[in-house]
Amino acid sequence: MKKFVLSAVLCALALIMRLGVREIPQFADVYADHFNAFWVNSLGRLSSLFGFSLVEILIYLLIISAVILIVRIIAGNVKLHETGKLYGRDEVLAALLIASLIFFLYECNQDAYFYRTSFAAVYGFGQGSYTTDELKEVCSMLVEKANSLSARVPRNDEGIMVCDENVRERARQAMLILGEKYPYLGGWFPKAKPVLFSQLLSYSNLTGIYSAYTIEANYNTDMTQYNIPFTMCHELSHLKGVMQENQANFCAYLACTGTDDADLLYSGYLSAWVYCGNELYRRDYEAWKELAGTLDQSCNRDLKHNNAFWDRHEGKVSEATESFNDNWLKSHGQTDGTLSYDKVVDLIISYEAGKSNDPL
Repeated sequence: MKKFVLSAVLCALALIMRLGVREIPQFADVYADHFNAFWVNSLGRLSSLFGFSLVEILIYLLIISAVILIVRIIAGNVKLHETGKLYGRDEVLAALLIASLIFFLYECNQDAYFYRTSFAAVYGFGQGSYTTDELKEVCSMLVEKANSLSARVPRNDEGIMVCDENVRERARQAMLILGEKYPYLGGWFPKAKPVLFSQLLSYSNLTGIYSAYTIEANYNTDMTQYNIPFTMCHELSHLKGVMQENQANFCAYLACTGTDDADLLYSGYLSAWVYCGNELYRRDYEAWKELAGTLDQSCNRDLKHNNAFWDRHEGKVSEATESFNDNWLKSHGQTDGTLSYDKVVDLIISYEAGKSNDPL
């Protein structure tokens, strides 16, 4: 009975949160301002004590537990014991409690933040349109920056960028610096965590994933490594309630390019070139072709390696994940779905063109 009551309480609180952020103006903003730090500094710090991705291990344990539960119930044929209790009743109540806790944590640490005033709106980024000439100017800058940094990053025998273990701390420091400049992101950050079985992310076409249940930023270790610093910062921004994917990308760009760390700088500028370059390709192919032709060979090797990596992992799983992610994002107000990642271009142009209201 206690488990059932606690499950009911958690579900009720989750539903109140769900309705509140949708129906009451400023509810999500007030909640984020007062409770984000609580969750990050409690559950987030607790999770950070584990050197591995806690949510990954918990998922595996949940799957195993679910299988065992089903087998036990089937084996017991859902029959009555001599005590009169339904076989498997306690296990079902435990499963209900876990499901209720998952629902509650999701509402508190993810769903609510979709309805707060966005990072871009608070600081005035991306409010105006931009011309193709402005896009070309920014793309030219991005190529120039990436070229100048390409020789400063460590590379393997194939000439592909590699990251060391310390990049996790350096990405964390970059986010701390960004949080000092933009209080929206202020406060403590944990290190992003590598996913042990990153193949699962690779075949799902995912570079990283944020866990609302453990307050963790997780990243794919198998992908081409110029992506890693950018992805770490992207997922860490989710931890601070930046749920819109284009804005998480933008925060990653600001964090990576706001340091003097060559690995982060290169990751930020090359990743931004991919997004902005794709937009230029659609608008002015000849201008894109000219700029792409000036890209350093090392940069090209990283990009070709990246394309080949994702091509190798395309299939039914990636298609299903893409479809799910697209629908999930749309259901949370991101009308462009998975295309919303690309909308970071608007924000980068706004920032680089000096159209933003920089707080400093």
